[in-house]
Amino acid sequence: MHLGLIIPSSNTVMEDELTLYVTVHSTRISLKNVDETSLKKMNQELSKAVDLISDCHPDAIVYGCTSGSFIEDVEKILKKNPIPAITTSSAVVSALHTLGAKTVSVATPYTDEINQKEKAFLESKGFTVKDIKGLGLLNNIEIGNQGPEAAYNLAKSLKKADVIFISCTNFKTFDAIYDLEDELSIPVISSNSASLWGAYKAANKKEKIYLGKLLEEYL
Repeated sequence: MHLGLIIPSSNTVMEDELTLYVTVHSTRISLKNVDETSLKKMNQELSKAVDLISDCHPDAIVYGCTSGSFIEDVEKILKKNPIPAITTSSAVVSALHTLGAKTVSVATPYTDEINQKEKAFLESKGFTVKDIKGLGLLNNIEIGNQGPEAAYNLAKSLKKADVIFISCTNFKTFDAIYDLEDELSIPVISSNSASLWGAYKAANKKEKIYLGKLLEEYL
């Protein structure tokens, strides 16, 4: 599958993780720090980015920024062309519903300011957030420099819920999902695994991907 990916300029992780499973064509929009002002400023570039990535005729488009897509509603920007398009946040919500989640615990690299915005977003979609913990990181390059053990350890420390969600497309998770599901005996999704799943669903394509319960059983 050919995926058109729109990511923050400082994201160093999402392309690497997704290219294990799809052909990625990407364009970038400006972001250095993950705070509300910077995220909303970045979103002002989204419309142009959609136009640019559409030129390569991908099977689906993903706006690959979790916080950028829950900090404000950007869905209508993605719907302006005929190519199927999703945001990471919309993919996460769909994935949680598909897994039958009523409660969710969330691991993030974010500051408390952004965590509270994410908690409010998930609650607005009908989920009970049992726990949310972050690393307190503001700089997106620093987030991308974290190894998968950071996501693993943070997720392990959360209160148990129906699903564990590891947030941020710039947070390495693919090497942690299997071990976490095995040890916790509950589904574990990440921003990148949900985005991958959502892109396949949007493009109406099927593939057998071994990356946790979501992709193995519901794709």
